[in-house]
Amino acid sequence: MTRPRPLQTLDEVILALRNGSACAVLVEGEEQASDAWVLRSILKTVAEKVTFHGRDGREKLLSELPDILRQLPRDSVFAILDRDFLDDSLVEPRYAPNFFGHLFIWRRFTIENYLLDPGWVTEAVAEFYMHEPERIPEALRKDEATEKFLLDWCRRLAPQVAGNWVISDLIREAKRRSLSSVEARRYFDDLTDRDSAWVLTELTRKYGGWSGAYPELFDVEALKAHFGNRLEAVLARVQVLSSAHQVVSGKLLMKALYAELPSGAKPSREYVRNRLVRMASTQVPDDIRILVEERILPRWRHARGSVK
Repeated sequence: MTRPRPLQTLDEVILALRNGSACAVLVEGEEQASDAWVLRSILKTVAEKVTFHGRDGREKLLSELPDILRQLPRDSVFAILDRDFLDDSLVEPRYAPNFFGHLFIWRRFTIENYLLDPGWVTEAVAEFYMHEPERIPEALRKDEATEKFLLDWCRRLAPQVAGNWVISDLIREAKRRSLSSVEARRYFDDLTDRDSAWVLTELTRKYGGWSGAYPELFDVEALKAHFGNRLEAVLARVQVLSSAHQVVSGKLLMKALYAELPSGAKPSREYVRNRLVRMASTQVPDDIRILVEERILPRWRHARGSVK
């Protein structure tokens, strides 16, 4: 797979977009082999009309977008963010036909969540082991079993997901209050079974040092209550896969899927992901189709004076 050089500076981005003739969509992730590549590969039917540009993370994208919009023609540039832990009230209005902003948000946690359709996963695994079907794990042999496998992992990860939600909340609140002394802490991102007590202990260890200055955010009781509320919300969503995809990272679920494949000879992680991308290109997920083909492109065409 070709790995183009990342667009690293704001000036380079603006120059590239100004010289292009297609609609431009900025996304998170690096330029090579990430969100931009996944979207280009899924949306082949509109590849000549829209280009995707990775901007190496949410903060960089959000900081650059206002300058890019000011310097380029109206409705020539748009952006799509991962949902992460954003509320429905921020996400859903951007799918409405009468939304005229330039910043959209996926309904699912990350772009990878759109690749984890149980039917696609089951079919891909069957292809990987077509000459050795006996090696296929029971958990991935049928669509129903695969859905259960993904949901079981969502539930196992629930305490860590709730912990990540708390961290996301605290980062956002510290930024809102301009608490420059409060440093962002690393998210929980492994597949090890962690119970609620362990996650809460880790949150206290990570953030307890600021409890004296900001007890309403960081003392033990505040963190315990915050974590409990987020865990309750996570557990409510992981009852069905569609809502679980809103809070559980597809990147973690992809790790779990790869770990479930039998040891020994097996496809690479990249190959597994690419096979799922190819499947998604044959039946584009609704959210991707709606945002790009039904919301963004019509506005770009209208601004260019084009006729469908």
